[in-house]
Amino acid sequence: MRVRLQKGKQRELIELVKRKLNLSWKELGKKVGIAYSYLRGDLRYERVLLPKEVYHRLCRIAGVNFNRFVLQELDENWGQRKGGKRSRPRPKPPKLLVKEPSKELAEIIGIMLGDGSIYVNSLHKVYQVTISGHSEDDKEYLLNHVKPLLERVFRRKFYVKFHKKGKEIFLINQEKDVVFTLQSYGFPAGNKVVNNVGIPDWIFNSKKFLKSCIRGLIDTDGSVCPITGRKYPYIWFKTRVPNLRRTFSRAMKILGFKLSKWSKRSTSQTYIGKKSLVLKYFREIRFNNPKHIKRFEKSWKAPVV
Repeated sequence: MRVRLQKGKQRELIELVKRKLNLSWKELGKKVGIAYSYLRGDLRYERVLLPKEVYHRLCRIAGVNFNRFVLQELDENWGQRKGGKRSRPRPKPPKLLVKEPSKELAEIIGIMLGDGSIYVNSLHKVYQVTISGHSEDDKEYLLNHVKPLLERVFRRKFYVKFHKKGKEIFLINQEKDVVFTLQSYGFPAGNKVVNNVGIPDWIFNSKKFLKSCIRGLIDTDGSVCPITGRKYPYIWFKTRVPNLRRTFSRAMKILGFKLSKWSKRSTSQTYIGKKSLVLKYFREIRFNNPKHIKRFEKSWKAPVV
């Protein structure tokens, strides 16, 4: 049996239990007895109705009664019975391609927060993930690092497109499963500024995840710049998104980095300016974008050990 609640109440119940117990999604899934990715994704976003036993378990754990919000109780095969032989075959539900968080996935989220985007048009069944960069400066990084990384993690192909006039390069995938997986791990479709995106909560569960995500962000929306009068470069990061500024600052504080104050512009920027912290970044977080590595080594006047 499955329980149909009023719109929004299924998500409210699940998030209430998580908040009340102060558990991670993985811990909550174990306590409730279902896969945490299924709980956090399909059930939380009401793509699937709650099994009756899971509904009662959540109510019992939270100490609440949501029965007033129950609209129906349905058999497991209610959809098949309702449609019968005349019904059109339903589209396959999207598949979660990554079952567990990882350092590689965290780096991909950082890359997406920097230079990535998702476009969805459900009506016309259009799903697209795009990562962009400069066709000359970022070509080596995107083709030799980002593309293999994406294809290794998602086990799906990304094709390359060049815009010669605009000097742009794009990595593109148009599969619903890739979009669904990125959304399930905290990267939404649409305009990043309007959505006020930030580093997802699950990445803060591990310093390894944080380092990987920050690397992805700096490799895409960061820069390494020599400073007049200094024998080493500063590491800069800029963004127009308030929540990304907030979560970036929080992450860097956890990792032991002191940042400058954010500049007061529509596209705000901050930097790491202390020599010991610049070296700490190079040693502990590193760059995967060759253009940053080259600029760092060229600007650093002493041998880097």
